[in-house]
Amino acid sequence: MGGRVCENAITLIKRSKTLTHLLQLHSLFLKTSLDHHPFFISQLLLSASAISLPFATTFFHSLPTLPPLFAWNTLIRAFASIPNPHYSFSLFRLLQTSTLNPDCFTYPFLLKACARSSCLPLGRTLHSLTFKTGFCSDPYVGNALLNMYADCHAVRSARKVFEEMTVKDVVTWSSMIAAYVASNSPLDAFRVFHQMGQTNEKPNSVTLVSLLSACTKMLDVRAGQSIHSYLIMSHMDMDVALGTALFDMYAKCGKINEAVVVFNSMDGKNLQSFTVMMSVLANHGRHKDVISLFNHMEDMGLQPDSLAFAVILSACSHAGLVCEGRRNHGWIPSLDTDLLSKLESELGANYVLTANVFSTFASWKDANNIRLAMKQKGLEKIPGCSWVEV
Repeated sequence: MGGRVCENAITLIKRSKTLTHLLQLHSLFLKTSLDHHPFFISQLLLSASAISLPFATTFFHSLPTLPPLFAWNTLIRAFASIPNPHYSFSLFRLLQTSTLNPDCFTYPFLLKACARSSCLPLGRTLHSLTFKTGFCSDPYVGNALLNMYADCHAVRSARKVFEEMTVKDVVTWSSMIAAYVASNSPLDAFRVFHQMGQTNEKPNSVTLVSLLSACTKMLDVRAGQSIHSYLIMSHMDMDVALGTALFDMYAKCGKINEAVVVFNSMDGKNLQSFTVMMSVLANHGRHKDVISLFNHMEDMGLQPDSLAFAVILSACSHAGLVCEGRRNHGWIPSLDTDLLSKLESELGANYVLTANVFSTFASWKDANNIRLAMKQKGLEKIPGCSWVEV
């Protein structure tokens, strides 16, 4: 196998973008026997798993030699990341029948698959295997175990893993804090944070987002203000996720002006931050500001999704006079043809909102058509649902 062939193969693998490219590469592999070379097998699978999982799977199982462990891990990780990750478990069982042994990367990928599929029994089995194979003391495996138990709502098991870990990094602490917040135990989350403060580990953005969520659950604005002060004093960069969590905390605690100040100070606002802020303003009756913010978001080139449209519809239904001017400039007529199609069509509340907006503008025929479509689909508005849940 010549050096030129190897160089060309590496270049082609890096440039692969489509299934056609992968099929051409497969042909090259067969002609040059690259499908016997562990390095090239691994590189092609790494590229293929991000382009076409069916091709990657077919290529993997058609190899004339036992794939290297890197290739197994690559395919297991790819399947662990999709909504239905069960094939990663089948691959693991196949791996166990080979002459290869799983390593400290194999188990975290499998544990992620357990978390995605809420498969706690299999997660516990994998936990036992990490004891038998000696990987339970690996920090990467430990963090994966903690997250698996947390995602499967087994907080006590997550805490047990946490206590048994001899090396705890910021990911470990943040994961345990997030687990308590998710299980509606904000006080326990703060206790872990205080424990963290007695070590050399410093909180990062992920840690503080979880803590702000805990403040929101407890409606504890003082604790939230303390975190805000820590952000300022430590000169920590406030990314979009952290900024959104901060202004949402202020808003849920009734400090709407502080929420607006934080939002306005944020750099790199994204669709989620705009949508949450619009929801905040709508919940406080500031419907004119919602419409203004929506227009500003569109001016920035951000494309609204169904949640953003739901919020603006709600604001319009409560601020008819403001929207009347918008209607005269061509904005509202697009609702009939564009807006409903961009909403989640199976949610009855979206139909109700759209009908209410048309009723506000005395567009009775349009409103009746919307309600008729809703009735034909057998949809009902579900009471008591908020627009944005963070």
